[in-house]
This record gives sequence, structure tokens and C-alpha cells, in this order.
Amino acid sequence: MEKQLRTKQNQPIFNMKLNRFKSKMYVAIASALLMPVIVSCSYLDVSPAETVDKDDMLVTQVDALKYLYSCYGPIQYDNLIRVFRPFNLRQGSDEFVALAPQNTDWQRYQWDQPSGANTYYGAFINYYDAIGYCNQFIRDLSEAEIVELNPSDAAQYIAEAKFLKAYFHYKAMEEYGPIPIMDVMLPMDISKEDLPGRSHIDYCAKYIADLCDEAYANLPIAHSNPQYYGRATKAMAKFLKARAYWLTASPLYNGEFPHPTWSNEEYETPGYGTELVSRTYDAQKWETARVACLEAIREADAAGHKLYDLEASEARRLADNIPLPQIPGLDTTTPEGEEFAKRVMLMRYVPVAGPNEGSSEFIWGMLEIAPDVDNASMPHYVITDQNGILRGGWGWISPTLYTVEHFLTANGKVPSEDENFPSEENWFKSAGLNNPDIVNLYVNREPRFYAYIGFDGDEYSPVIKNGAPLILDMKNSQENGYNPNFGANNQSQTGFLNKKMVHPNARYTGIDGNNNLALGYDHPFPLFRVADLYLMYAECCARQNNHLDEGLSYLNKVHTRAGLKAFCESEMSGNGQLLEAVRNEIFSEFYFEARRQLEIRRNVEGDKYMSKSHYRKLNCMVTNPTFEEFNQIEVIDQPFKWNDRMYLYPVVNSEVYANPQLVQAPYY
Repeated sequence: MEKQLRTKQNQPIFNMKLNRFKSKMYVAIASALLMPVIVSCSYLDVSPAETVDKDDMLVTQVDALKYLYSCYGPIQYDNLIRVFRPFNLRQGSDEFVALAPQNTDWQRYQWDQPSGANTYYGAFINYYDAIGYCNQFIRDLSEAEIVELNPSDAAQYIAEAKFLKAYFHYKAMEEYGPIPIMDVMLPMDISKEDLPGRSHIDYCAKYIADLCDEAYANLPIAHSNPQYYGRATKAMAKFLKARAYWLTASPLYNGEFPHPTWSNEEYETPGYGTELVSRTYDAQKWETARVACLEAIREADAAGHKLYDLEASEARRLADNIPLPQIPGLDTTTPEGEEFAKRVMLMRYVPVAGPNEGSSEFIWGMLEIAPDVDNASMPHYVITDQNGILRGGWGWISPTLYTVEHFLTANGKVPSEDENFPSEENWFKSAGLNNPDIVNLYVNREPRFYAYIGFDGDEYSPVIKNGAPLILDMKNSQENGYNPNFGANNQSQTGFLNKKMVHPNARYTGIDGNNNLALGYDHPFPLFRVADLYLMYAECCARQNNHLDEGLSYLNKVHTRAGLKAFCESEMSGNGQLLEAVRNEIFSEFYFEARRQLEIRRNVEGDKYMSKSHYRKLNCMVTNPTFEEFNQIEVIDQPFKWNDRMYLYPVVNSEVYANPQLVQAPYY
């Protein structure tokens, strides 16, 4: 055990190469949101003679602040936090698919192909590189004497680095399960035998929570200067603490891990021995998570964080000069119809609106510049430019039929469970509206459905065609339907398109071949947001079957914001009803926020939701199909497969080979 305690330290990566700064040049945050930071460092076995040491680098307060920004920089690594990149492994779930030739990491996850050699190999190393930056910063700033840096600022900078270190540990734990704890820099002469292995998952969660508590004391409630948006706050620390406990209270780590005999071979965690995952259920974990969530809610309230509301979104919509959207079967000239259409626009703005657009929902957000997700989502034909060339996106992010079926109805229920919704055999029959292409499944749905899903006959956007609306024609090869001339990859695989994360004000002009999407192209996306915190708390209450009135209250805050009638206590009186309602809400609220895969993994439902027969679509890969042909349901022809090893990501093989204490995830 003494050996274990000695080795609970940190190095940038396991192969013992140390991080050395070659110059004093750092790149600061470049906007009001957390922007990409280029870290001027490399990993070297031997520090070169001309390397500038910390006494040269840390002379002024500005030096210290720039050094701190290097700890934020890894958040922008493609392998790590850019979760909305459509190519990212953690997007792999039953939510959406693409054509097979894309061959992305998330497709390899859907196809049961991840390994320590071929998938997402850089993420594990990148997380520990990032932890290394934080540890080196904490060490250097603690030892440096910077005359013009006052003690309170120094304490805050160190607290921010501690928060980031906790965050990188959490994200690694979210993906790899039990992970090595790296608390300080390791000496260069440490032997391989003294490197730390994985710690028990509960030990990891407590380490993260304790580190958040340490950081909390010296973090600000909020940053008064808008240029510091994205830097750590007390609310962020409390959210992360709650998140860590919520994750380890979940079924995967609370008695249902599918490989119960998996354990360390050479390494022990204090109090746990070689065990890595709890093998029996512990209800106290949910209470610990609930209390942490409540603390985080109170801290978010104190900082002024709240759900983005209709007043703010309407102000933004009017400023953007966007008319209310057309909704199938809805008369927007009535007060009820107008309110519903406004809610649709509200939900379009929620995931992309920052503080400058009246939103305080993001407890932590960052700026995405010209995100791929916009191009990958928008249909391949939007407008013809002045030279007669078709302009548009790629159109290959294709929501599955399961996704379309599981947004709620206007009554707040899953369609298959709503007795007032058409029966399933009638879902793909024409609803009898002015546009006969609209089928019953697309009518009387919740606002988030119309905000996030594009379908045949739907208005994709009121302004995307140079200020005019685009009505999707998914059967017409000369419009938005299947057309092999657009290229093998620029097609919807399912007959549906994604709208989420596409800014409501995105517009094609058709002038000089310029897509001209600048008005809506650069926008923030959330890392932590208030709706997530509320639903975490509601789930904790539901899992314990306790504090149900409080849990229902927080569920209803999210539910009613989306334009749905509040649940009443009588609807939640049965065993498990609140939990089912919370999980349905998570599905609708966090669609396409890289959350679905985590939900499947932490609830141990891989075989249920990611087997081949579960992936269904419409018969859309046909040139100019008839209405009847198009609306036939098919299983998607790709090698979808689930394997229980996929509940954890594999560690890159080179790290396993370099550290004899580090066991690979089961069956990789």
C-alpha cells in the first residue's frame, strides 16, 4: 500500500516524457468565450540547454495569466472536448447515422470496432497531457516569486488549474471508467514499477469531488469582465463535483457492471484493494449525488444561471429578423399556435445562445468556430448561386427512425405510449394537411421535435435561403432527396436531417458562390448547462424514490420550458414513473449533445439500443420515390453490433505496454 500512495502522482503521459516549455510565448484567450489556445510546448526526454526555465517565464502577472491559459488550451483538442464534431467517438449511438464510406470514429463505435490500436487512440494521452499542464502550472506558480501578482490572484489561478485537473480526470473517467489518479508531477527517474495503475471508480469520483472542493474556496462566483467567460467559477466546481458522484451512482458503476471479475493485477487502491468497480448496489451513492446536485443548483442560482427563456429568445429572434417557423398542422395566427412556434425558436436558440444573446443557461460554455456540424447537418441543396451552381451543406447527419419516434408528443408522452396520438400502424400515412407529404408521426409533436429534426415537408429554416424559408422535399432528387450526383457522402441515410446546433440565423446568399454563413456560423456550445443540473437532481430523487416533490419540480422546469404541460404529482405516483419521465426528458433535451451514448453506457443498455435491428430508416436512398415507396421502414444496411466491452473505451495500446500497472479495459 505504501508503494501505491507514493505513486499517486502525475506526469504528462505514462512513457515518462516530461513537458518542457521552449519559450515564453503563450497564446491567450482571444474572445469573450473560451477560445482555442495554442500551447507552445512539447514532450522531450531531455530538456535542451536553451530551454527557458520558470524563473524567466514567470516574471509578471501577465506571464502567469498566459501560463494559466495554457491549461485551458487542451479543451479545444479535437480528441477531447469538441464533442459536437460529427466525427467524434462519443457521438456514436442510436441517435443518428451516416453513410458507411464516412468511416468515422463514432461509426466504428456503432460497428463494434474500437480497439486500443485503431480508434480514438489520442484521447487517453491527451487527457493526461492536459493534467500534466495543470500540475506543472500549480507547481511552478506555487514556487515562483512574482512581485506584481497579488496573493488572491495567485490563489485563484491555482484554483482554476485544480478545477481543470479535476475536469480532465472526470472526462477520462467518463470514457475509460476507473483511471489512474495523477496528482503531481512524477520525477524523471521514477521506475515503471512505480507508475500508478487504475484506481477504484468510487475513489476516482471522491478524488475529483475533493479537488473541486479545494478549488471552490478560491474561485469567483462569476467573472465581471466578459472577456473571462469560460474561466472556472464556483458554480462550475460544484457542477463537476455533482457530475462525478452522479456518474458513479449510475447502474454501470453501482452493481451492474457487466464484467464483475475485472480488477487490477499489480496495483491497489486504498480501502478497495485490487477491485475497480462496485459489484453490489449502494443506494447511498444516489443520496450523495443528490446532495451534491442541490449544492450545485444553489451555487448556480447565486451566480445568476437560469434556463434560457422565451423573453430572451424572442428578443434574439426579432434582432435576427427571423419570422416564426411554419409547423405542420398548427395555426400560428392563434395565441396558442403563436406561443408554440415561439417555443420552437426558443429551443433552436438554447444550445447556441451565449451571454451576448441573453442566455445565462451555460454554467460553462466555449466557442466553436465554423463547426463541421453545421455543414454536415444542412441539406445538400439549399440555393442556386448566380452561376447556376447548387449550394448547401453535406446533409449526412441522419437521425434514426428511433430518434424521430422518441421525441415527445404535444401531450408530453412518447408517441407509442400516448393514447391520444395516432396508432403506430398509421404513423406513416398522410396526415391530410395542405402538404400531403406530412405524415401523422410529424403532427402534434413537442417543440423540440420541430426545433431539432428535419423531415419530408418540414420547414428546415425560415431564413436559410437568403432570408426565405426552405421546405424540405426529401423525395425529389433535384431538391433535398437522394441524388448520386451530389456524391456518395452527401446524402441522408434515413430520410431525416438534423437541425440542432445549426444556428437559427444561418443563411446562404447564393452570391459569388459564397455560402456566407457568418451571421450564424460561429457560436458557443455548452459544456455544463442548467437544464442538465436540474435533470441530474430529478434523477437522483427518482432513483431513491424519495424527495419526489422536489425532483418533479426540477423536471417540470425543463419540461415546461420546452412548451409542454407540467407533470402533476398523480402522474408520478407509481413506482418508476418519475424516473421514466426524467429519462424521456433527457432524450429530448440533450439530443445531439453527445449525451445519448453516455446514457446507454451508464444505464447498461447497449444490447437494447445498439444492436443491428434497432437501427431503422425510411426507404430514402432511391431516386424520386413515390410517397408510398419513401415511407417504407427498413433496417439500415450497416454492420451495427453491440459488445459489452464497449461500456468502456480502450486505452491506447502504447500506454498499456509502457505501464505494467495499467490493465486494459475488459476484452480489448
